[in-house]
Amino acid sequence: MKTLIFPGFSIKNKDWAYEMKIILEPKFQVEVVEWEHWSTGNTDFANWNEWIEKEIPRVLNQIQGEKVNILAKSIGTLMTMNILKVNPNIINKLFICGIPLHDIDKTDKLKYKFLINFPKDRLICIQNKNDNHGAYEEVKIFLNEINPEIKIITKPRDDHDYPYPEDFINFLAD
Repeated sequence: MKTLIFPGFSIKNKDWAYEMKIILEPKFQVEVVEWEHWSTGNTDFANWNEWIEKEIPRVLNQIQGEKVNILAKSIGTLMTMNILKVNPNIINKLFICGIPLHDIDKTDKLKYKFLINFPKDRLICIQNKNDNHGAYEEVKIFLNEINPEIKIITKPRDDHDYPYPEDFINFLAD
């Protein structure tokens, strides 16, 4: 089964995505979803929804109706919620990390409600203790309000970097 990596919005997330792909590939079939603005340079969007609406057809084309695993970081987690809304049956396992609570508005936060019915044994979240886009305690409260059975792991980092390939491998191999 294919695993798609949904990186964060910034081009600097491209390096993270491809590092994870290289590490995961010996065991899994992995594809990185490259956001269109990485090549066009056009980041002039009114809001996240405008950006997501533009990207969804490309993402669905890459999925091609297959069941996939998704590893999502930062705003890639919001993209995942939109994919869940469109077709929840195409996601087998979901690993989200670095939920950017400080960067999304109330309407965006409501989209995470699609996790309420996602099977808890196929969903995991990692959030750094002091992630500047949303600390672990904030994300834990946020996700527990949606579904208290979501497994949330904290890591002792003070940034928005998620170099945890062993956790990703263990989850996907399980």
